[in-house]
Order: sequence, then C-alpha cells, then structure tokens
Amino acid sequence: MPPPVPPPPSVERQVAEIAAEPDRATAYARLLHLQRACADDPSAAADLAAASPSALLPLLLRDAADHDEAVAASALKCLGFALYHPVLVSTIPGQMAQLVLTTLVQLIMTTRMKAICNLGVWCISIQQLDPLIIEDRATPLLTAIVYAIDNPFGSLSTTFEAAQATMKLASQIPKGMWDLSSIWVPTIYRRLLSADKTERDMAERCLVKVSSVVLPPHSLLCKEVASDLEQNLLSCMINMLDDHSKKIQAVKSWGWFISLLGASVVSTKSLLNKILKVPEQLFTDPDPQVQIATMVAWRNLVDAFFVPQASENMVQGTVISPIEPRAHASSWLKRIRLIMMPLCGVLSRSHNIALSFSCLSTWHYLLYKLGDLINHLSILEAAFGPVLKIIFSIGLDNQNKTLWSFCINLFHDFISVRVRHMSSPQGYLCVPPNQNLLPQTCMHLKALLDVHHIEWLPWDIATFDFQLEILGSIVNPELLQNMTVEVTATIMDSATQIFTLLLQGVRVECESKVAHDNAKICITKVCKFVKKVFLDLLGKQKSNGSAVLVQFGLQFVKCCVDELGHSLLASGKYELCLDIEHIKEMQYAECSPKLFYPMVRPLSYMEMVSPVVYLTALSVSIVAQFTGELSDGHAEQLALIFSSSDFSENFRAAVAFLYMQIMRPVDSRLRIKWLMVWNKVAKRLNEQIIFYLKLSCGASGDDVLYQFLCYPFLALLSPGRMSTLRNAGNSSEECLPVTQDLEVELVIEVYRSLCTPNNGSDAAYMAFLEHLFEYLVSMIDENMSVVQANLEYCSEKFKNITILSVLAKLVIELLVNARILNYASQGSKVTSEESAEGTRSNLLLSYLKLANRFMRLSGLALKANPASQHQVTSRQVFFIFIYFRWASYMGERHSFTL
Repeated sequence: MPPPVPPPPSVERQVAEIAAEPDRATAYARLLHLQRACADDPSAAADLAAASPSALLPLLLRDAADHDEAVAASALKCLGFALYHPVLVSTIPGQMAQLVLTTLVQLIMTTRMKAICNLGVWCISIQQLDPLIIEDRATPLLTAIVYAIDNPFGSLSTTFEAAQATMKLASQIPKGMWDLSSIWVPTIYRRLLSADKTERDMAERCLVKVSSVVLPPHSLLCKEVASDLEQNLLSCMINMLDDHSKKIQAVKSWGWFISLLGASVVSTKSLLNKILKVPEQLFTDPDPQVQIATMVAWRNLVDAFFVPQASENMVQGTVISPIEPRAHASSWLKRIRLIMMPLCGVLSRSHNIALSFSCLSTWHYLLYKLGDLINHLSILEAAFGPVLKIIFSIGLDNQNKTLWSFCINLFHDFISVRVRHMSSPQGYLCVPPNQNLLPQTCMHLKALLDVHHIEWLPWDIATFDFQLEILGSIVNPELLQNMTVEVTATIMDSATQIFTLLLQGVRVECESKVAHDNAKICITKVCKFVKKVFLDLLGKQKSNGSAVLVQFGLQFVKCCVDELGHSLLASGKYELCLDIEHIKEMQYAECSPKLFYPMVRPLSYMEMVSPVVYLTALSVSIVAQFTGELSDGHAEQLALIFSSSDFSENFRAAVAFLYMQIMRPVDSRLRIKWLMVWNKVAKRLNEQIIFYLKLSCGASGDDVLYQFLCYPFLALLSPGRMSTLRNAGNSSEECLPVTQDLEVELVIEVYRSLCTPNNGSDAAYMAFLEHLFEYLVSMIDENMSVVQANLEYCSEKFKNITILSVLAKLVIELLVNARILNYASQGSKVTSEESAEGTRSNLLLSYLKLANRFMRLSGLALKANPASQHQVTSRQVFFIFIYFRWASYMGERHSFTL
C-alpha cells in the first residue's frame, strides 16, 4: 500500500520559503506559480494577500531594480499580478501603493533594459489601485508613460503598453487626465502621421478610447496642438497629399487635429485657413473613398464649431421670436456656410451613392449639433434649405430614391412639429411619418433619424415662406415634365401629405388669436402657392403626365378647403386679388351675338374676393387649362370642391365660371368636358338640394341653384358652339351624332334624378319644379333670337338637334316621373286647400309654358327645313296632344296665357 501523499504546505509557509530563497529568479518563478494557483481559490488568495504586503512587496520592489534582467523581469511579473488581482490589490496599504507607483516611475525612466521598461509600463496599464492614489501621483505617472511612448529603445511593444496605460488612467481618473491632457495627448497624436502603419493604428485606437475624456479639449492642449501644427504637422499633412496612398490617413489625422483644437479653432483664423487647405484639395479628389473619408472628418469641424453650450439660452418647447434672435443667430452663419459649402458641392456633382450617403449623414449631424438654433429662419435658410433644394432638384429616380425619401421624411418631420404641438382634449396629436417612403430610405440614413434627434420647435409664421419655397422645389415644373406618371404620382403624393400638415399649422396660427394681418398673409400665400405651382405646371407640361398634375392640383385645392375650413376661407376679412389669367381671358373674350345670362354675376379679373372664391376659380382654371381628356375622377374632385358647403360662395363662383366659359368658342370635346363637370356637381348636390328644399320650402331667395341647373341649355345653344359647328370639317360632322348623344345623356341623367319627387316634402318639391320651369322658360325667351339661329343652322346639317332632344326628354321625364298628372288630379279634388291647389296650378302652368316653348322651337326647326325628318317629330305629336288636353282643362278653371 503506497504511503499517503503529504498535504501541500500552507500559503504562509510557501511565502516564507520564497522570501528566504537565495536564488531570486527561482524564488519569483515559485511565487508566480503560487499566484496563478491562488487565482481561482478565494481562500488561498486571501492567505496570499495577508502575507504579501509585509513579506513580499518590499522584496518585489527591491528586486525589480536588480541589474539581472531575469530577476527584475520575474519580480515585475509578480508585482503586476499583485496589482491586478482584486483580492491581492485590496490589501495593499496606501503608503505602500504610492511607493509601488514611485518605484515603477523611476524604473521606467532609468532602466537601460527594454524588457524592464516594458514590464514597468505593463504594471501601470493593468493595476487596479484606488483612483485617489492614482490621482495623487498622476503627474509623475504620465511623465513616465510619455517617456515610455517615446522610449529610447524604439520599441513598438513598449509604445503600445504605454498607450494602454494612458487608456487605463483615463478610465480611472478622467477629470485628472483632462486637466493634464497637454502632457500626454501630444505624444499620441503626433504618431497619427507616422510612416509606420502599426504606430498610426495604435495612436488612432488610443485617441478613440480616450476621446470622451479629452474632448472638448483643455485650453493648454489646444495651444500645444496649434503649436505643433504650425511647426511641422501641417506641412507634413500637406506633403502626404502628394501620395495617393496616404491621402485617407492624412484626412483622418486632420479630423483628429480639428477635434483637439476644439472651439479655439475659431479664434485662430490664420491657422484655420491653413488647415482648411487639406480638405479643400480632398473634396474634389477623383477617388470617392478619399472624398468619403474627408466627409467623415468634416464632422469634427462641426463639433469644433458648435459646442453644446451654443444654444443654452434657448428654452425647449417654446416658439422662437421671428426678429429678436436674428442677431444671436447671425454669429453662427459664417460657420454654417463654411460647413455647408463642400456638402452642397459634393451633393451637386456626386454620382456615387455611398458618397452622397456620407454627405447627408454629415449634414444631418450638423442639424443635430445646432440644437434649437436650427429653428431660426436665417439658420434654416443657411443649413436646412440648401441640401433639400439640391436633392429635390435632382428628382426621384432609382439611384436618388433613398436620398430623396430621407430628405422628404426630414422635411415632413419639420412641418409636422406644429401639428404635434397642437393641444387637443386627448393631448398631443400624433402625426405619422411618411410611411410610403420610409421603407425606401436606407438603413444607415434611417438610423440617423433615431439616433440624432433634431430639436424642432413649433414653427413661427416667419418661416412660412421658407416652407412654401421648399415645397415648391419638390413640385418643380421643369423637373416633373420629364418624369413618368408613376414617379410624378409618388412625388405629388408626398407633397400632398406635407401640404396638408402645413395647412393644419396655418389653421392653428389663424385660430390662435394672432394679429389679423398674419392670418391674412398665411391664407393669401397658400392660395398664391397653389396657383403658381399648378397653373405653371399645366402650362409647361406637354405630355400625358399633366393629367396626374390636374388630379393633384385639385387635391391641393380640396386640402385647402378641408383643412382651413369654410369659416376662414369664406370670411370677408381675408380677401385677396383674383389674379388668375384665365379669368381675364374669359372676361375680355368677344363673342357675337351675346347670350342673356339669368342674373349671373360673372367673375372679374383682379377683383377682391374671399379665399374660397379664389380657390374655386383656381380649380376650374386648372381644369380649363388642361388640354387632355377629363376623367370621371377629375370631374368628381371638382364636384367635391364646389359642393363643400351648402350653396356657399364657392358654388356661386363655380356657376359664374361655367357661364363665362359659354361665350368662348369651344369644340365638342371641351363642351363635353364642362357638361361632365356640371353632371358630377349636380349629382353631388342632389342630396343637398333635397335638404335645401326642406328648409326653404322652395323659396326662390337663392337663385344660384336654378342658374346652375339651366346651364346646359345655354351651353348647347351658345354662339361659341355655333362658331365651332360652322368651322367643323367633314370628319367632325361624322362624329357629331355620337357627341350629341353623349351631351344629351349627361344632361338628361341629371334632370331624370331631379324629376323623381322626394316623399318627404311634396310642397317644396312642387315649388322647386315651378321655379326651375320659370328659369328655363325665361332663359329661352330672352335668348330666342340665338336659339332660332342655332336651330336654322343645325336643322340643315344634322338629323338630330341637341337642344330639342334635351328639351323633349325633359318634358317627358317631368310628365312621367314627376307625376304632373297626379298633382293636377289631387289639386282638382282638394278644393278646400286653396294654397295647395294654387301651388299645383302654378306648377302646371309653368310646366305647360315649358311644353309650349318646346312646341314653338320644334316648329321653328321644321320651318327652317320642312323636308328634314327630325327624330323628335313623333314626340311632338304626343306633346301636342298633352298640350291641348291640359290647355282645355286649365282654361276651364283658370284664365292664363301660355
């Protein structure tokens, strides 16, 4: 049976044996083995810690200075372990710790052995001593570290360990290291221009690690950097630019020097001008990678120019006064323009998407660093606007899509801040971002929106022109006319979202009891903006894409009506000049013979009108200027604008425009366009008409409804139409029957719906029909000479006469669907209700007068061309019978003249 293994000696005994060992190299080899064995054994580590301060540390300090390199190296390795292990270092008393640091400083600066110097710095880089002890000995420690970085041995490993030591001290005593940065930082940044790549990389890694400690830089460090640049570093950088392989390293170094100069770079203008020569050359370098590196380094100048204290005087969440801060903001404009100059230059000429990304990233960083100063108008114009204009002027294509969408979302965020700050019963309104474009923004640029939040404040009215200017650059006419319909729709969709938010901000401004002049200015500028953009757009568009622009032009007008509200737009307090050229053209158009308009007041060029009238005139002018085929969607949009409120000013203006349009010579296609608009508006108004009749019981106080419903008759017999017919060629005449059928259908479709009585108010319905018949009869009588001329010409050329077809179908629909016979029968039976019977009698009289005019016009047509056989002849026979039957009936009860 083998003898039992004796237990290992105690830690205390082993320490004693190590201390007594005459061979110091062997002794420290044993100690290092013991330390490693105790590393994972808390109990053994505690025993070793108890014995180390008194028994081992004095020996280690003594032997670390031994002339035998093996002994000194072993001692320093053991000392380093003792300074690193948390249990061992915690038992070192303060005085002993100071002695340790003093010994290490002396050893580093006096030893002639490279390995010993290296190990001495290593001990400092791994020590875990109390920061207060380190701070007390900071100056000699840093002196030793700087010596080690510049070690006379030329050892890169020693330099590396010394750099590690600086990072260690920076983490332990950041304030002390900042105060003493002029001692130790220069020896690091000088190596940024080293010919040795390993040394350059080491210096850059070290500066990255300690940047949070040394920046913003101490004034003494700034002076040291400026002195070094003046002496040799700047010339060295400029020389590096001659070697293409060194350009990126040179501009990286330039960025660090700018950061280490800090705000003092502003006060040293002569030095700044010299320093700027480096990026000035590199921003135009043909290599995109060099330009990207320069753009990244340019952000260091942003940090130097705009320190956090720049906007301390501003109060977060407050609206900035439009005048007072300009003097304060102007002091920053020169710096902003200096920063923006290369950004705008690179974006304008860059065809490299990565370079453009880098440029936008630097620009966004500038906006972020400006803090709430960005909300000043002068700074918005200098820092925010130029890049937006450049990107939007390039347009939207596959390469530019991510840049364009990023800028659109940034502008969207700027505009929406006003709405986000609107108070409501539920708190702040949430304004979603432009979801259609967010997925198109690259991940790098989207991350900027989350990391660097720009401090937008609720915009002031002083920035309103700026916002409209940027929005106008998005919908630039010259740009859009060269784009596809799909791209144009994408751009206009985004612009509409932003315009809607802008209008919501205007409404807040107008409702916040601000000065009347401010509200008037806002509303006027909105109206003029829509006019300028969309009338200019349609005038410059030569392709089918203009149909998309008509859609969005009408959509912009509809946004104005919806967002600003009828109370603001219809107010007489905010009148503006009707400066729409199309109104002028119609007003001064000469046409003979002239038609008689039933009490319609035309629009007048340059007259003062309410915003709602201006927008209505603008919307119909957009449609009038559009030379393409009007779609149902366009007509429906126009109808929504006209019928946005019950028979208000906008509807009156629309009716006036329709009547003014009659006098201009038009072909059948344009006439159908306006009949289509009339048809859509009439159907949209159908429910409102019933509501109006219930309230008014058919009163004729507001004639605009009847003027509107009579419009097709004047349109179908207008001199403009006759002129067009006379000039029509054979090809036009061949398609006229089809055109006539469409015209008849558009008109009769509306009249058919009007001839269906509403069960809720028979009295109102009868009064409504009575007034409508009176308007139609009066219109025919007043324009009989024009009607006769129309009939004489058309009866010779065409089988069917449009106005007779419309009138005939109207009389039939009234008789069949409006139940004229039923009303008469009820009237003859209910003799006790005199008022009701009188109303029915008046209705029948008005109806018979209309039928009489139809008979008279039919006779004129037959007289003009007796040999022709018009399609309407069979209907004439029918109505002659009806006419005489009711004339006989009515003659027995009443005396009247048809």
